[in-house]
Amino acid sequence: MVSLRHKRWMVCWSIGYVALLGAVVGAMIWERHKVLTESSTPTSLADWEAWRADVRQQQTNPGPVERRVPKSNEPPALVLMRDYFAVSIVGATFFTSILYWIMAWLITGALGGSE
Repeated sequence: MVSLRHKRWMVCWSIGYVALLGAVVGAMIWERHKVLTESSTPTSLADWEAWRADVRQQQTNPGPVERRVPKSNEPPALVLMRDYFAVSIVGATFFTSILYWIMAWLITGALGGSE
């Protein structure tokens, strides 16, 4: 039989979990909006192309570290938030959930004691 104390812990952890998931998803959506508006401008795309050209130019001067020219014509953050946003949300919520519930289990066990 589940004790009243255990039910209280579960209610508190569940409320915290919903708040945490709301914060994670909200932050991801806000970041996506920011990246899509800032990185898709012609200026940003020109800056990315200038950086790629600089890497191409640096390849003629051998140094201790070899840099490769990125293949993408768009900044990586733009591609990530535009094309792989759903995967990012699933990964963020999955790993956040696992970490949260493991910590909740450990803290409940440490503070719960024997009944």
